[in-house]
This record gives sequence, structure tokens and C-alpha cells, in this order.
Amino acid sequence: MTQRSFSTSKDPKQAIITLHGFTGNVSSMEPVARALNIKNVNWFFLQGPFTISKGKYSWFGGNEQTGWEYKSSFDKLNKAILSLNKQGFPNEMIYILGFSQGACLAMEFIIRQKYSIGGVIPIAGFIGNKNRFRNGINCEKPNTPILLIHGDKDEVVIPEESVMAHGLFSEAGFRVELHTLSVGHKVPIKAKKIIEDFIYKNQG
Repeated sequence: MTQRSFSTSKDPKQAIITLHGFTGNVSSMEPVARALNIKNVNWFFLQGPFTISKGKYSWFGGNEQTGWEYKSSFDKLNKAILSLNKQGFPNEMIYILGFSQGACLAMEFIIRQKYSIGGVIPIAGFIGNKNRFRNGINCEKPNTPILLIHGDKDEVVIPEESVMAHGLFSEAGFRVELHTLSVGHKVPIKAKKIIEDFIYKNQG
């Protein structure tokens, strides 16, 4: 499993698994994590299993006609969570932060798990098939909090996508909040405090 990590303290209390966007790789999100500089975090970077071209990867294979493939991506996430458990991070201290396509994966993943984690932070993401998403919710109790972040100037994935995701998560009983910021299609560094508040609030 292609992965890398770094910590912002000698004794990190939380772990954040990051999922890059379409055509990203294991190194794509590290500059973002370092710029956010959230204290006491072990950042854990994964790489999509589907090769687009040299150094560029996707979390989803297939297509709408033949069907989407994402089991191997789910497997990577489950293995990452188990690995962090073994390192001493309980589920409630583990978060998933996904950007763009990585946000899509994070949302599809969490609704199909029997266990909860500390939280999921989809940034500039979308839910491709809303009916399939609604019918795919398989968690016994929707206890994982969701923090949706989107730029109101995003022309790649329009912010209305996160508004619709907010509605679907709310309908399913998840605790969900949505923040829009004045940026385009990117992880806004100005979201640092929002993310910190989300993590620390959900610890208590």
C-alpha cells in the first residue's frame, strides 16, 4: 500500500487520513497538511489504486456504463484505519480528509461502514449518484460527524454539490455542518480554524 506520513508533534493525539483529488498521488496532500499545521496530528497520506498515467492516480476505476470500481479504495482505507489503531489511535481519534475526488470517496466510504470514526472532512466534493448514495447507507448508527467545506468560487465542482450532500447526510441522521469560503477549487488554508474546531469539539 503506497503511503507516507508525518506528525506535527512528538506525541500526536489525532490522526488524519488524507485522500488526494483526481490525478493526484501520495505526495499531493502533504504541502496542504504542512500549510494547515494543525497541532498534535499524525498525517497519513494514501494513494489511489487506479493508475491514470505516470504519477497520476484515481480512487475510482470503471465508468458509469460498466460500473464504478472502488472496493480496492475502500480496502486501503480500512487497512489504514487498522494500521492507525495498532499505532495507538482509537477510531474516535481518526479523521478522513478528502479533496475533490478524495472527498467523494470519503463520503461513499463512511456511509457503508459498521463502525464510526472521529469525523470525515470532504472538501470540494460531490456525490455522483444521489439515489444510489441514499440507498447505499449501511451504517448501523450514523455517529461519524461530517464537516463539508466548499469554495463559493469553485467552477470545477460547484458549491451546490456540497449543499446537496449536506441534505443527504442530514436526511440519513448524520451530524453534518457545511462551510463555504471565498476560494476556488482548492483546499483553503483559511479553513484551518474550522477544521481544528471540528476536531476538538468532537473529542469532547
